[in-house]
Amino acid sequence: MILCKVDESGGVLTMSYSHRIGADEMRCCLGTVRDLMDNLKPGFLLLTDLSNLESMDASCAPELGAIMDLCSSKGMSAVVQVIPDPNKDIGFDLIACFHHDPPVKTQTHASLAEAIKSLHTEASPPEEPVEIFAHDEIARKREDDLAEAHFTVAARQEAEVNEGGLVDPEAA
Repeated sequence: MILCKVDESGGVLTMSYSHRIGADEMRCCLGTVRDLMDNLKPGFLLLTDLSNLESMDASCAPELGAIMDLCSSKGMSAVVQVIPDPNKDIGFDLIACFHHDPPVKTQTHASLAEAIKSLHTEASPPEEPVEIFAHDEIARKREDDLAEAHFTVAARQEAEVNEGGLVDPEAA
């Protein structure tokens, strides 16, 4: 089960994950988040709570990335995560590398109480204006990031092959 809600001020989007999450449930969550976007103010905080999460299918990654894209396009300023057990970390930080543009500050806490306490210090508006990106700009940025990642992986593989003199540079 995934519960999503926006606080009255429009400054905090809360997403609480519990039990076992599959792709169908994540697709429903994506729809809910789309519906909630109009209630959020630029510079809002995302609070994700994994306290009651048992597992999440890997097939949820595309929708999770789309949710992060939506949040970035609305001007999300920070992510506060509740991950009481490191084994429950479902890779938000890795997914965020490709979907938070511009990059946002992320905090991870072991309890919801700690996270809420941190929200009180984070609740002030951002010092700089937050730029809101259109969906086509986000898609273009994602394509650029994926191309760069592919190039980096290919270059790393080539360097590993050449390391130790396995390939004669003059034969290439």
